[in-house]
Amino acid sequence: MKITRFMTGPIQTNAYLAVDEDTNKGFIVDPGYYCPELTEKVRSENIDITYIMLTHGHGDHIGGLKGHLKDFPDAKVVAYAEEREMLTNPAINLSFDVSGEAISFEADIYVKDRDRLQVGNTEITLIHTPGHTKGGMCLYAKGNLFCGDTIFRRSIGRTDFYGGDFRVLMNSIRDRIYTLPDDTVLWPGHMEASTVGEEKRENPFV
Repeated sequence: MKITRFMTGPIQTNAYLAVDEDTNKGFIVDPGYYCPELTEKVRSENIDITYIMLTHGHGDHIGGLKGHLKDFPDAKVVAYAEEREMLTNPAINLSFDVSGEAISFEADIYVKDRDRLQVGNTEITLIHTPGHTKGGMCLYAKGNLFCGDTIFRRSIGRTDFYGGDFRVLMNSIRDRIYTLPDDTVLWPGHMEASTVGEEKRENPFV
């Protein structure tokens, strides 16, 4: 699987393009702001976008959704079931605060813990990791974990927004992320990539 990171918007939210190289089918993770470079790469390499997957529903992770759905109208939007409340309510997803636009939408597919989706020959396991939001989730595929704002390189997601809970976040990290192999690559919603092993040794918050 080939992964390309795009830093988008004023607070540099990471959007990811992941491609199953055997089939050239791919998926997008957290289009926080519209990213022309992402669309250009998809089109120039003739990638078939199957899903746009959302680790959670905060405005800085969904602001580019409308634009990228225009570019890839056949893509299905995937979110965790308990995140529906946030996705459909601009008052709690903070979309106006971060993008100047009140965003409300329904995902095409709402998933539950340990559901699996297939993109080409790549199987993606969806892991519920609440704490930053009620319906936050991580996406695990071939030794890679797209972890949104659950955990960052040497840091963790905020828990002072609606639906946040520090104790729940700690449990998500310890019981659901730190139990993965140490060489699992963590692709967070902000900042640089890390690994499970690095964070177990060096993250001061957990």
